[in-house]
Amino acid sequence: MPTEIEQSWAVMARQTDLRAIDSALTDRGGVLLTGTTGVGKTRLLAAALQRVAAGGRTVVAVGGAGGPETGCAENFCSLAECLDRLESVRRHSDPARRTVVGFDDAHLVEESAAHRLYRLAASGRVSVAAAARRDAALPAGVDKLWVERLVERLEVLPFARDVVSAILRRRVGGPVDAATLERLWDTTRGNALILHELVEYALADGSLRRVGGHWHWDGLPARPPGRLADIVRLRLRDLAPEEQELVNVLALVGQVEYGLAERFGLARAAEGLDGRGLVQIEYSGRRVGIRLTEPLTGAVVADRMSGLTAQRLRLQLADAIEATGARRADDAVRMATLRLAAGRVPGPAVLLAAARTAAHRRDFALTERLCLPLLGAPPAPDVTATAGPAPAGLPAPSPGGTATTAAAAGEEIRGPGAGDGGAAPVPGDDGVAPVPEDGGRAVADVARASLLLGRALAGLGRHEEAEAVFARVLTGRPEALVEALPPDELVAAVRDRADNVAWGLGRGADAAAVVDGLPAGLGPQGAGVRYGFHAVLALLADRPDDAARTARTILPGERPDSPVVQHLLPPAALALSELGHPAEALAMIDRHTRDLDGWHADTRLRCLVVTARCAFAQGDVGRVRDTLKTIGRFPAPGDELGRLQLALLRSRLLRLLGRPDEAVTLLRGASALRVRRDWLGTPAWTLAQLAGALAEAGRPTEALQTLVEARAARRAAPPYPPADDAVLLEHAVVLAHTGDRSGAACRALEVVRRAAARPASALTALHLAARVADTPRAAVRAARLAVGAGSELMRLQADHVVALSRSDGEALEEVSARFRALGAVPLAAEAAAQAAHVYRKDGRRRAGRLARAAGARLLAESDCALPPWADAQEHRQRTRTAPLTGREREVAALAAGGLSNRDIAARLVVSVRTVENHLYRVYEKLGITARSDLGGALQSLARHPARAVVRAA
Repeated sequence: MPTEIEQSWAVMARQTDLRAIDSALTDRGGVLLTGTTGVGKTRLLAAALQRVAAGGRTVVAVGGAGGPETGCAENFCSLAECLDRLESVRRHSDPARRTVVGFDDAHLVEESAAHRLYRLAASGRVSVAAAARRDAALPAGVDKLWVERLVERLEVLPFARDVVSAILRRRVGGPVDAATLERLWDTTRGNALILHELVEYALADGSLRRVGGHWHWDGLPARPPGRLADIVRLRLRDLAPEEQELVNVLALVGQVEYGLAERFGLARAAEGLDGRGLVQIEYSGRRVGIRLTEPLTGAVVADRMSGLTAQRLRLQLADAIEATGARRADDAVRMATLRLAAGRVPGPAVLLAAARTAAHRRDFALTERLCLPLLGAPPAPDVTATAGPAPAGLPAPSPGGTATTAAAAGEEIRGPGAGDGGAAPVPGDDGVAPVPEDGGRAVADVARASLLLGRALAGLGRHEEAEAVFARVLTGRPEALVEALPPDELVAAVRDRADNVAWGLGRGADAAAVVDGLPAGLGPQGAGVRYGFHAVLALLADRPDDAARTARTILPGERPDSPVVQHLLPPAALALSELGHPAEALAMIDRHTRDLDGWHADTRLRCLVVTARCAFAQGDVGRVRDTLKTIGRFPAPGDELGRLQLALLRSRLLRLLGRPDEAVTLLRGASALRVRRDWLGTPAWTLAQLAGALAEAGRPTEALQTLVEARAARRAAPPYPPADDAVLLEHAVVLAHTGDRSGAACRALEVVRRAAARPASALTALHLAARVADTPRAAVRAARLAVGAGSELMRLQADHVVALSRSDGEALEEVSARFRALGAVPLAAEAAAQAAHVYRKDGRRRAGRLARAAGARLLAESDCALPPWADAQEHRQRTRTAPLTGREREVAALAAGGLSNRDIAARLVVSVRTVENHLYRVYEKLGITARSDLGGALQSLARHPARAVVRAA
């Protein structure tokens, strides 16, 4: 019966490593495990010794390696004592009978004992199973063991993201939301010991809790718990004074340039910390940055640091950044946050520059904190200064008890004028300082700070507060604002307000009124925002033809880099693509984007993202890749929208190429980014894409659980037809991969109906429906949708649907070749398999073998598998009813994840009795009797849906 060691999640997640250890102990003289502190090598060593002892070999341990459960024959206090005993035992030449010597901390073994051990192992008398810290120097005798291949050296690595996900779900006994998984990964970096301590602490204090049927964790508390902090500090013992100084600096600011470390005389300290794996080096252009490897280390060090030490280092760093010229935008952010944290309020110019940069990279919590001193709120003396956004697993820096919302500013203090003798404006009833009646710099500074605060509040999801701030500044005296602010700043503020009203509050008509109310005299800037935002509202109202018509009328008369082009072109090009004209959209983009360097960063990013999406719709994978490279040419540090869109585009490309596992990794990170919804996508769509990738990667239970999370996010947000239909289409993908083909076809056909105004989306949905189930009149529908389409991909999808409906083997082979030319290898292999099935049904065996062989070659090229509905053995069962309905699958997946019937009912908005009835039918159809069997049954159903039908019958 498995012992506690074997059942430990730290060991269950390392079955591959255990098999490698077994092989090394059988084929060689043993194994040496190396790894960083807390990675889990000691527990792995104990499990390996236990397996060896259970296999009948004699195991002796030094220092109680592995504990009493390993089944060791003897335990010795020291390696020398162990060797004395072994040298008196007769020699075993048979490797399968050699005594296994197990010991931990091999780097602490005495040199003389290590040499004696080497001689015994070299003579074939013992096998060695040891563990050592990776960064420590080993005794010569131990080194000789692996250098001379007497033992196999095995590096024990931190857990990968997917392993952390599986471990956490197993521990809490239920589904965990995607953002929580990513925060835990960012905080622990897969370190087994830290992960274990953090999860147990979070469960004990209730910060890891069930919310709406999923387990959720917001991040670490401001002060890391004592035991966890003590474990982190174990890695920091024996630091030299200079190394400790550099660790303190990194804990305060997150990252410093190597040049700043040199100015502080800490260059050698950086080299030492790098050698121990405590820091990582990052390159950005000509700058070389240094950052702590584990974000948790910085939180622990900062928490335990003396206040005087922290103040000294912050002021020294701020002065050093200023002395080097502060040429980068991030330099202003660091100078401002460092001085605020040290109790020194910078001047208005520095605060405004820093707030602008923070808002640009969408660090809205920091933007809010930087704006408050400009608006009369008390400055926060203990703001944590960072060089970038806080890591996902760590809490946003807080001003230590000082209110940070707009409503907190309630008294007149010396704020923006602290450096020049001026007084801050008195905040109004809503906490926002009114724009001063007198003109000049005070008007501009307060207006800019207020508008930045409104943008920050919208980005933080506090949409009503944001609208109150925007309305106070932008309503009433537009002439004063026109005189105080440049046109581009005023236009951007109005656009921010309209975005907040449309996407945050769900009031499209009011958003249009906001844009139409722009002050007169703003010229092309104002016209650009009006045209562009009305095109976005057309997408929101599912009227892409209106946006396309406006672009065809307006854009030909505009110069390439005009504001009208920058605002109108991206949504209009997307509308054209949805209408089935991606080639026209790409030609329009090419005519107006000869020099993207002159574009505003935000509109440039949106234009490039739309370019990639149009290239996908056209089937031009080469252009997709080129566009992704172009996006990389315009880095935006800390810009979460850019990171999100790049991850979504890359994951879509990976799924097209048949690499869903890599797409899952990207989408996990994307789902944790806190980016507000807009016309490029929504959080629900991001989660739905993750669910689709998980299904394609063969993880049906997790896919169904993530899909439930995506649907909940969709219900909680205002409707946006293109993104909502994309969520529904991913729902169909998940159902198809988990065996419910009729349910998948129903969902896909619902998208066809809903997307009547968007032929590209409708045809993509119809293409999926026709592939997974017999769809009446599919060929007629597909031909109608493809009429006049300027998209090679749409024509190819229509031809595939027609070939399937006619059971035309030659046409399917031609479709396969065309998919292969586009780079869509999985779809090419699927079409080849379908052609082989048609040939076999018609009795054309030779043609069937050739088609099947062609499909096999394609699968070998891309290292992917056929989807379940295209498998030859499953294809004969296409017309049979799936064993589970879509709702039954959702209930089964949530129950397999550990949710109670009451939790499932709350999550799916049904009664508990309904859940019980669904589970009764699930048990009967799958032939199981226990809730614990659901996970395995769902996995089997995803792999062999037809067999499940036969069994149920």
